[in-house]
Order: sequence, then C-alpha cells, then structure tokens
Amino acid sequence: YEIEKSGRKFQEEVLFLDEIYKKHKVQSVLDIGCGTGEHVLAMQELGYKILGIDSSREMITHAQKRFPNCNFAIGDLQTYKKEKSFDGIYSIFGTMNYLITNSDLEVSLGNIRKNLKPSGIVIMEIWNAIPIQLIQRKPLTTVGHAKIGNLVIKRNRGFKIKRPDGAAQSEETLVEVNFVYNLDQKEIKDKHIMRVFTLEEIANLLENQKFDILQTYGNYRMEKYKNHG
Repeated sequence: YEIEKSGRKFQEEVLFLDEIYKKHKVQSVLDIGCGTGEHVLAMQELGYKILGIDSSREMITHAQKRFPNCNFAIGDLQTYKKEKSFDGIYSIFGTMNYLITNSDLEVSLGNIRKNLKPSGIVIMEIWNAIPIQLIQRKPLTTVGHAKIGNLVIKRNRGFKIKRPDGAAQSEETLVEVNFVYNLDQKEIKDKHIMRVFTLEEIANLLENQKFDILQTYGNYRMEKYKNHG
C-alpha cells in the first residue's frame, strides 16, 4: 500500500463511497479485494459494519495484523458467500479487471448478487477501454516514489494491448501491464494481464445478471463519465 499510496486519492475514494451509501441508507458493507485493509478501516470509522475479503492469504494476514479491530476473511469474487447478505458491496482499484472472460464476469456478478440484499447498492470501479484502445502502448515511465524506513522504492509502469495468439483483433480488450520496481540496487519485475471495458460491454454483463445501473461517473469526484477518459 505504501508503494501505491502516492498515486491514489484515498480520501476522495472514501468520501465517494460514503456519500453514495449514506444516500441509500447502507449500513452493512462488503469490500471485495480489500488488499491490506485501508478502506475497511476508514469505512468502519465512519460507522459502517464492514467485512473485507481478498483472495490473497498474504494480503489478509497483513490486513489483520495492521487493523486487528477490523473484520477480514479470505475469499474471491466467484465463490465467497456470507450467511447474511449486505446492504452494499464495493470493488475498487482494478479488482474487476482481473476477470478476463465473460464467463468469469458472469459467475462473479452472480455471486455478488447472492451476497447483496434486495435493492442493495454495488459500487464497482471499471477501467475504461476507450483511452487504452486509442493509446495502444505506453512505455515504462516512473509513476511514483516511496520511502519505507531506509529503503527507497521507484515504481515504473508501462502497458500494451495484448492480442491473442494468431488474432489481429478480439472482442475483449486485454492489456499487459508491466511494473518495474527499483529497490536501491535491486530490480523487481511484475506483469499483470487485465481486461478493460467499454460502458456498453459492462452494461450488457450487468443487465444479464439483473442489475440496474443507477449512475456512472468518470472519477471519484463524481464528474460526468466520458467515453474518452
């Protein structure tokens, strides 16, 4: 989290969640893909009864150590089911973009619905395919610095659209996101394959799983969504 922190607008994210959930009188919340737990703590401090889940055992171990008074569990989008349903569910910062196929998304959205009370509110951050399709490729660029103790970490990021073998074009927009971390004299490379979506794509998937889209925003400041960014 310390590495990511410089590129995040944490307070904006929390205020966004809080404003929507207060409007709809949400009290119980599930954070899917909670990572190391910062949002869970912030939402709990705002009075929500919240559970954070993540498929990574290591992430949940760190979250429980850092925030022992918060509730966490190991669980993934497609299979996690709590006995009691939630008023609200959210999944932010790219968690949904690791679902590559439509079948993965359909199973995951169906499972989200099972964990949600009737008329519950889901908030999902979905990365927009249109700018990625226009840019196609971005070289490695330094996107952040972090200092943890005496260790200085430089974070570099680049991406390119990933084509399936033997295909010039596919219906889904897949992106290979490459990170290179410079830790003093050590270098660590980290590659992620992710999917980005047009609004039409994600709207169709949501409609198929009986969700209604109440609103779309371009960012956490609730600015109007635009196709190009």
